[in-house]
Amino acid sequence: MGVYESAVRPLLFRLDPERAHNLTLAASELGGRSGLVRRAAARAFTVRDPRLQTSLAGLPLGNPLGLAAGFDKNARAVPLLGALGFGHVEVGSVSADASAGNPRPRLFRVPQDEAIVVAYGVPNDGAQVVRERLAGPRRVPVGVNLVKTNDPARPATGPAVYEDYAASLDALQDRADYVAVNLSCPNSAADRDFFDDLTRLDALLTRLGESGVRRPLILKLKPTRDAGLLREIVAVADGHPFVSGFAINLPAGKPADLDLTVARDALERLPGAVGGPPVEAFVNAILGTLKEIVGDRYALIAAGGVTTAEAAYSKLQLGATAVQLYTGLVYHGPALVRRILTGLLELLERDGYEGVAQINASRSTTTSDASARTATGSI
Repeated sequence: MGVYESAVRPLLFRLDPERAHNLTLAASELGGRSGLVRRAAARAFTVRDPRLQTSLAGLPLGNPLGLAAGFDKNARAVPLLGALGFGHVEVGSVSADASAGNPRPRLFRVPQDEAIVVAYGVPNDGAQVVRERLAGPRRVPVGVNLVKTNDPARPATGPAVYEDYAASLDALQDRADYVAVNLSCPNSAADRDFFDDLTRLDALLTRLGESGVRRPLILKLKPTRDAGLLREIVAVADGHPFVSGFAINLPAGKPADLDLTVARDALERLPGAVGGPPVEAFVNAILGTLKEIVGDRYALIAAGGVTTAEAAYSKLQLGATAVQLYTGLVYHGPALVRRILTGLLELLERDGYEGVAQINASRSTTTSDASARTATGSI
């Protein structure tokens, strides 16, 4: 057990979860202003090894492990977060206009399962404010996660939705290394089902194309195990060549097949979506199906339950180009990044891979062969 788990976490866990998160973020923001602190963090947490190098939609990454959106919604702490050993950092979700999000309390811990329940409703400072914070240099690639402004007075409806996303893209893409378009925030109830009608997804991508997409664009999907629906989504994306890949969002509510030890009735009393190990198998099943559909045509980013090297490795074997974590930091602190990357190197060596990129290459070959056999009716 490290210093964070033995000394820091017990203190933070005495506080309301959102307050603890805000204090952690404020400390990260302050620390990031010091070159000395950034260099010390990089020495402590970074694992540099060519076997970990990979790429995401053409972006070179020092390693495949990234920080998921949600931890730093407003790009306040990018300088320090980029020094913690991640291969990339994703900020947001960010909307065109500032949003207060849902009423508090809206963040909860489930220690029995090392999970959290998130009901934020995308509070953020708005695209223009975040744009200014992203003006400086960064140590690793930074993605910006875009979402529709959560405003109950302006629920999802027609062209206004597309214009909202386009305004965020116009403001932020030149300050991002890639852009993730969040198509279904599970905690913005008025908006989360809007793109269930895939003609609307096509209309959104057409509008973004009119703005001119100049960065790799990742579609963050509402989770579904319906392979037919996933094929339809991919077919829509195929019509817009600037789409570079997909990510899978948290499921809304508390699906029946979450892997839980906590009593379900206690969990059901908490508003919001579950993050952490309970969703790992749920997301992995979708990831495997999505990889079978896309082959090597698209990058795939996978989060959900990445708290060990084995969990990250499983996602890479299922076809993820890069993996992300967030909840693991709550329970294990920043040393988790180095622990996972060191463990990945051991797993690569155990299984005879020359590097992370070889996992993706071998998986793509297998997927392409399977797709060809499916097309000829041999399986």
